Amino acid sequence: MNKYLVVLLMLFSSTLTGCISYSRHDLPPVDQWPPAQARQDKPSAYLHVSTLYQFNGELSGGPGNTDAIQKSMLETFKESGQFKNVTTDKVDSSLYVTSTLTNNEQGSVVSAWLTGFTLFVIPTTFSNTFTLETVFKDHDGNVLGKIVKKENTRTWMQILLVVGAPFSERGDGLLKHLTQSTLDEAVKRKLI
Repeated sequence: MNKYLVVLLMLFSSTLTGCISYSRHDLPPVDQWPPAQARQDKPSAYLHVSTLYQFNGELSGGPGNTDAIQKSMLETFKESGQFKNVTTDKVDSSLYVTSTLTNNEQGSVVSAWLTGFTLFVIPTTFSNTFTLETVFKDHDGNVLGKIVKKENTRTWMQILLVVGAPFSERGDGLLKHLTQSTLDEAVKRKLI
């Protein structure tokens, strides 16, 4: 009976792991959203999104959740009101936008292993730098401009942080902020 109780206790405690992520807010907020209209003749745009994941500066893992990221960015592009239409389908457009989102995670594998081995009693932390690099090209493929936006987050993992999990920042809000900031600068630089 005691063995079953110990196993149940371990399973229950493993579900109570806490993880909190928060942004450092390095990227200033966008003054006005959607941005003021820059042109009367709105361009049609083709948006291509790719993702990269790096761990301690080295390319690692798969491509990430590219479809969800592309969908989120497409919605933000449409919300901006700067385009006649925006699509991720390969069609003839007056503007071609290529965005690459890179997540560079910095942390210690040994520390993460120790945290997992102690069932999150000993805490660990990781930092992530999200870089959104966007290149705008005209119909003929000439580069109009490139915009790079960065935001840093910090993630803490410990069992006691389970109470703070509902207050953790979500990644989709960070992506929306990066995309809005990129489009705001594109309007100011007259790339759109």
